[in-house]
Amino acid sequence: MFSNQKEANSLRGIKTARDEKSINEAARNGFFPLLKRVEKSESIKSKYAVLQNKKTGEIEVIGDFRGGFCSRDYEMVIDFSFYYPHNFSSPFAAYLIPQDIKVGERVYIEDLIEDFIGVRWNQGDTYRLESCEAVWNGKDFDIQYDANQCADFIG
Repeated sequence: MFSNQKEANSLRGIKTARDEKSINEAARNGFFPLLKRVEKSESIKSKYAVLQNKKTGEIEVIGDFRGGFCSRDYEMVIDFSFYYPHNFSSPFAAYLIPQDIKVGERVYIEDLIEDFIGVRWNQGDTYRLESCEAVWNGKDFDIQYDANQCADFIG
């Protein structure tokens, strides 16, 4: 997590490859692919409900408990439910490690493979943190995630 954007821009960016072709291309270009399983977290979730117009059959998808009930023309056909909102193309991914990385180097991972909560909504939704600082320990990244710094919003 960053105290300001200037700090984020000063760190080396680490890319993520999410399929076999991209991983092999990066390896041929001198990067070491640090492979990891892509595993969904039960903590990451979004909600939805589906309303349907009684006359036309058209639907409206809503994600806010406060919305969508104004019209008598619509009825709720699917009640509020939670789901995992991400669909990754491969069950594995790799952080692309540059050859000259040093133990203890602080970097910016642009596309986290792991699921960490970045934002919580008081209506129950939790959103995935997409990027974060990390420190290279020689074998893996120590992700600099602090759950206490997650953003909360009320609405």
